[in-house]
Amino acid sequence: MLKYWRLLILIITVLGAIFAIGLKAYPYGRNGVEVVYVSGESPLNGVLEQGMIVTKVNGIEISNVDEWRAALMDTADNLQIRANNKNYEISVSNVTELGVEVMDIEKTNLDFGLDLRGGTRIILSPTDKNVSADMIEQVMATLQTRANLYGLREIKFSSIRGNEGYFIQVEAAGVGRSIVDDLLSSQGKFEAKITKPVELEGGSGQLQLGTDKYPVSVSGQTITLEGSTYEPNSTFELEGIDLKYINKTDNTLMFLADVLSGDDVEIVFTDPQHSGLMPIQGGYNFYFSIQVSVDGAQRFAEVTSGAEKFLDINSGDEYLKDMQILLFLDGKVVSSLRISADLEGKAIQTPQITGSRPEKESAVEEKLRLQTILRSGALPTTLETASVDVVSPTLGAGFFTSAINAALLAAAAVMLVIIIRYRSIKVALPLALIGLCEIVIILGLAATNDVGIWSVVLVANLGVLLVSLMKKQEIDIYAWVGAVLIPMLGMMSWTIDLAVIGGIIAAIGTGMDQLIIITDETISGKKERAYTMKEKIKRAFFIIFGAASTTIAAMLPLMFLGIGLIRGFAITTIVGVLVGILVTRPAFAKIVERMGS
Repeated sequence: MLKYWRLLILIITVLGAIFAIGLKAYPYGRNGVEVVYVSGESPLNGVLEQGMIVTKVNGIEISNVDEWRAALMDTADNLQIRANNKNYEISVSNVTELGVEVMDIEKTNLDFGLDLRGGTRIILSPTDKNVSADMIEQVMATLQTRANLYGLREIKFSSIRGNEGYFIQVEAAGVGRSIVDDLLSSQGKFEAKITKPVELEGGSGQLQLGTDKYPVSVSGQTITLEGSTYEPNSTFELEGIDLKYINKTDNTLMFLADVLSGDDVEIVFTDPQHSGLMPIQGGYNFYFSIQVSVDGAQRFAEVTSGAEKFLDINSGDEYLKDMQILLFLDGKVVSSLRISADLEGKAIQTPQITGSRPEKESAVEEKLRLQTILRSGALPTTLETASVDVVSPTLGAGFFTSAINAALLAAAAVMLVIIIRYRSIKVALPLALIGLCEIVIILGLAATNDVGIWSVVLVANLGVLLVSLMKKQEIDIYAWVGAVLIPMLGMMSWTIDLAVIGGIIAAIGTGMDQLIIITDETISGKKERAYTMKEKIKRAFFIIFGAASTTIAAMLPLMFLGIGLIRGFAITTIVGVLVGILVTRPAFAKIVERMGS
């Protein structure tokens, strides 16, 4: 058996692909529906979250979306739901306005795209109804950047013109409310402000910016500065810095100085040296650094100049007295940090943003959200969610069925031609089986949650290679590379959509051509010269590798420069070609060599 180690590599890889596709964990059972969206106004907001599995409604077991809807119609005042093996009871007045969208549970580890599985359609409405078409295009470009940076896959943006102006339609295979509200519809206006205290003596004090000091006089809560009077919450500009007079306490005036805006953020660091997570008592701290403009750093230096210092007896560190840097996102404080005493009057271009969350996962998500918004920039207008519904996968399912039928018909036609050409079912059957193996392997490589399975496949393949080497079997460098490379490709995953199906068809189509070349060169052979079997296979593989190299070279630019559908098609085609030339072709060549000997 070890003589046919290439065939053994193929069998191990196919088995790994089958397990990668079908070996799925069901922590809450195989039946139920998956929550894909919960609106902010829903009575279940805060109870259900995206990704939760609902298995019972009012004591009735739920297997699909139709059963979910039917169970809801029987609800009176109290709604009883079992989700993630926990029971919830909520008082509702109108189940038709529940604000919860669900989908059927996926039965495999294949991540089907919106076209095939269906998903969520969200309509975002600009608060400014007079936005132009160019501004809508700018908004969609920023949203696409955010989606790419955040790692959202299979998300599509398009503009819609209605009677009330422009809208943005977002289609995705299951995007939760938190993503919509906190990432997509968030304007992303970033500001950094520093609290600036001014000590009073005898009803007056001095506001210092850099080396300049400005006298301030006080009458009640009213202050006089540079000949102008200001009430609490008044704003003014001084030395190019926007300041806000907050209030007066016993002997202190408090101001708020704008030091940074989104335009000042030049680089958002995401590498481990500048970004990370630290466990603390009761949760996790996250942090990451940003690089700001020279002007922003200079404003920081001017505002912090001349500040008093104090020693924190708890930590032993020294800070600027009564001064904090407050980080705002869309007008809300997302982080407040004390300023170290050694930063007084210094132009800092790489400040650090920190925050905390009670759970590790939420801390990671919040860090990624902030980094994403800062890297993508602010939207030119604010957005609000106008509507949410579930997209039907009818079109994709019809295409999928048609593609399967077409593939079966094409396979039957190819089998018939091969049988006529070689007059042997013994030749046609391996061709069909190898083509089927390629489809299974490609789908297995695309599957999710399969790193463990492909790691086992890699170890098993290495074991076969080691034993074959010890037994002094012939060396095939391409099969060796395939035994290692293909399982490693399985540790990545991608979404199965219409373009990927097209890439599979293209890869299998070219693969069939190559299998026929091998068969024709070895079994039919050349009559003008007597070639050995190994020479015939070598001639066939010379042609095959030339064609495969051309295909990969044509797909690489699309893979790195293309977007969306084009990239998915390119990746699948390249992976399919690699599976063919490194795994299935060597195995098939050995089968044909056996038949021809």
